[in-house]
Amino acid sequence: MSIFGQLGQRQTPTTTKRFELNGLHRLPAFIQQFFHHLAAKHYSKQTAQRYVYDVLDFFRWVERVSGTELEFETIDLASFTEIDHAGAEAYATYLALDLENAPSVINRKLSTLQSLFNYLIETNQATVNPFQTVERPKRGKRNPVYLTESEWLDFSTLVRSNVGMTNREASWYELNRARDFLIIQLLGLTGMRVSELVGLNWSDINLETGTIRVIGKGNKERLIPIAGPLLPLLSEYRHASSEGAVFQNEKGNRIAVRTVQHMLKGHIDRLKPYLPFLSYKQVTPHKLRHTFASRLAMGGVDVLTIQQLLGHESVATTQVYAHIGDERKKHAISGLQ
Repeated sequence: MSIFGQLGQRQTPTTTKRFELNGLHRLPAFIQQFFHHLAAKHYSKQTAQRYVYDVLDFFRWVERVSGTELEFETIDLASFTEIDHAGAEAYATYLALDLENAPSVINRKLSTLQSLFNYLIETNQATVNPFQTVERPKRGKRNPVYLTESEWLDFSTLVRSNVGMTNREASWYELNRARDFLIIQLLGLTGMRVSELVGLNWSDINLETGTIRVIGKGNKERLIPIAGPLLPLLSEYRHASSEGAVFQNEKGNRIAVRTVQHMLKGHIDRLKPYLPFLSYKQVTPHKLRHTFASRLAMGGVDVLTIQQLLGHESVATTQVYAHIGDERKKHAISGLQ
């Protein structure tokens, strides 16, 4: 066979940063190739990292039930593809009964392994997908948690203040006040994902046209109009840093998703005594995305427009906000004589 016929058998160089995933080196080479495949398909690093952890969790379960200590990186393809439907069902049962994982977590972990086997089948390394027919737990439909109009305004006002801070904390906060407030306002007034926010560059923001270019899941691009309150905040913040990443740490590097999550949690904790709703509404960056979409629905914006602004692949995902608009319509009609 010529070198051209052997191209598919050659290993792809792994120098790109897209492959820098925690724990990836512990997996067998044939599974590492699956993650190179995901990178080529423009999966986000966050998604790929969750997949790595899912595969590692599965191998830990195999160790547990077999009583055999495994060196994961030495597992060979022939052994791995001996997994049958009964084994896949046993793992699903373990996730549900022993770990008591939520249906959404179980479905994700099983989907990860199903995707891995689909890749092995597509690359002629396996013939059967044992996870294909595993029965999945049904997810109960829950309405999204979001802040009402008044809750959002109260929260925005107090976040910018020194309420609940010691003098020392207030002095430290002064260094990051503009950054923290802008981050929270962007999450609540654009609906972008936290991963999209930390990935923003100044070149993505056009203050003249009033739009923000966002690179979402699957490397898909969308434009989000800049809400009125954001324009002066962005203009003011831009004077401090006008190139590269919008949000940088003290070393000049792009901030991480966990930095935003930790920052928001800190503000939530200090404001709970002053804003009672924070005690029963677990506000996270994603809940601020819900808040954005819910406020649009309350304002009468149609689901298709909300879908485009959120960057949802399917309108079915956005349909969860439809009930909010329906409640608004019911309230309006109830006042008719």
